[in-house]
Amino acid sequence: MRRVVLSFIFAVALALEGKAQVYTVEDSLNWGLVSAQQVEQLSTQAALGHSFSLYALGRCFLSGLGVEKNRYKAAECFAKAAEKDHTQALYYMGFCYRFGYGMAKDDIRANSFFNKAVKWLEKEMDKDPYAPYYLALCYNNGFGVEKDVNRGVEMYNKAIAIGNTQAMVALANDYLVGSNVAMDQTKAVQLFNEAADKNNPMAQLSLGYCYFDGTGVPVDKEKAKSLFQKAADQGLEAAKKALDL
Repeated sequence: MRRVVLSFIFAVALALEGKAQVYTVEDSLNWGLVSAQQVEQLSTQAALGHSFSLYALGRCFLSGLGVEKNRYKAAECFAKAAEKDHTQALYYMGFCYRFGYGMAKDDIRANSFFNKAVKWLEKEMDKDPYAPYYLALCYNNGFGVEKDVNRGVEMYNKAIAIGNTQAMVALANDYLVGSNVAMDQTKAVQLFNEAADKNNPMAQLSLGYCYFDGTGVPVDKEKAKSLFQKAADQGLEAAKKALDL
């Protein structure tokens, strides 16, 4: 039975323009915008066996989002969600086995979970904007597939085409430092700018640093501060610290 990867959304109140911004949970997990109250909500649903909530709660424990970091609890949540064939939980089970997060390292088991994740991600990539994003991670790192950075870039662009701003940020970071692609800081700034215009706080922060340091654009400290403020208004802690630069 196919498992829906993105099952519900968080509404985040923004000072920006006085509007409420709606994020998917996956967005919030990748941006670190998860509160203790939202973790409680996820915990309630996870206790009922909700696969997406189990996966999302695992991500919170893995990174310490709204809760104290605990890789053992993270792995436990991923394992329960993976039993229900939750796609991204399968990916993170592979990740945990590969790097020994909450369990002993085991490349054979890691590859088994990555292989299962890739099969589901390929089925979902025309419908879920995060499916090609995770496939890009798999191809760039050789998780469950032969490493193929060109295919990884293709998957990032596929995700971008269906509205995934986190894929824009990931690909921009690659262009910024020349990882998996030829270095192109102008292209990086272009992608950061596109994602920032769509209110991705990580893009706003990264673009702010580009203007602060003069990376791919002329130095403009006021523009940098404005971008830091936009990201901070969305709750991004790193952006709040950047305002003190």
